[in-house]
Amino acid sequence: MGIIKTTIWKIDSHTEAKHAILKKYLDAWLPILTSRIPKVVFIDGFAGPGEYIGGKDGSPIIAIKSLINHKIKIKSKVIFLFIEKEKDRFEFLNKKLKQMEMPKNIKYDCQCGEFAEVVEDILEDLSKKGAKLAPTFVFIDPFGFKGIPFDIIRRIMENERCEIMMNFMFEDINRFIELPENEQILNELFGTEKWKEVKGKENPKERIKILHGLYKEQLEKIAKYVISFKMINKYNKTNYFLFFATNHLLGLKKMKESMWRVDPAGEFQFSDATYDPNQTVLYELEPNFNLLKKIILKEYKDKEVKVEDLENFITTKTSFLETHYKTRILRPMEKEGKIKVTCENRKRFGTYPKGTLIHFS
Repeated sequence: MGIIKTTIWKIDSHTEAKHAILKKYLDAWLPILTSRIPKVVFIDGFAGPGEYIGGKDGSPIIAIKSLINHKIKIKSKVIFLFIEKEKDRFEFLNKKLKQMEMPKNIKYDCQCGEFAEVVEDILEDLSKKGAKLAPTFVFIDPFGFKGIPFDIIRRIMENERCEIMMNFMFEDINRFIELPENEQILNELFGTEKWKEVKGKENPKERIKILHGLYKEQLEKIAKYVISFKMINKYNKTNYFLFFATNHLLGLKKMKESMWRVDPAGEFQFSDATYDPNQTVLYELEPNFNLLKKIILKEYKDKEVKVEDLENFITTKTSFLETHYKTRILRPMEKEGKIKVTCENRKRFGTYPKGTLIHFS
């Protein structure tokens, strides 16, 4: 997408897919955190006007509605911070939010400014008070790649219960990476100068591998779990990646479930080139169980593993869910004699309770 100068604009299909992931995750995140924490925070770092041409909701309204319309009554205090640097969009969003009827436990604040500057001020203020950021989900969805220094991401993730979902604008980075005036911006974005390794590389797949791999590597230094979701444009080229970083296994599981909602095939990608809004088959696709089986065998062939360790591997090292492997992988393999199962408390064939040992032959 080129530079947009209007206050509101038409939503595109990959933005709808991105918002579907965001909504699905917030629907899970809000009740989990608020069940035991009195105050949580949602920060939208590039909030926009909150509405698209035709009336579709933007991310700020999606976030608030996910709380207001949730089937579980959420009693904890939820603070929404919306940051938007363009004054006309800031004013449009502010006006839209004032028209909404909010429960007493919702507080929101709109700030007209740069994401990095606003968040840095918050972090500095907390540091002076000897306090930490409350459990926070930070949604970072810029048009380009300027103004997202990795140092800010690192400082957010130093607070254990914080998570980020970031739009990594690969196409823009890749297109303008050779320009000398972008060198400092890219140093700040990646938090290192290793991105320069992509210079002179002409193979598109190699460039994706280097840039995506480097940013993932940087995130993995500051978060226990990192996954990404690829967005492909109508020309079948990679547009950007959604990165998610968390320190909690449950957060990882819920985000993976959200991504599977958009791509049930399990490749964690969405393509404008093949998207058809009138076709519901997108939500009826099956996971690629053959791929999962190959991944498992590559890791555990001729080895013995506890079922809980196998599940942890699937959850943390693959795109698949922990619900995918027992019925569709282990049970058929046991029936065919390709695995040996050892379990003292198993009551029936095809079940794999905690403590079960699986030997892959």
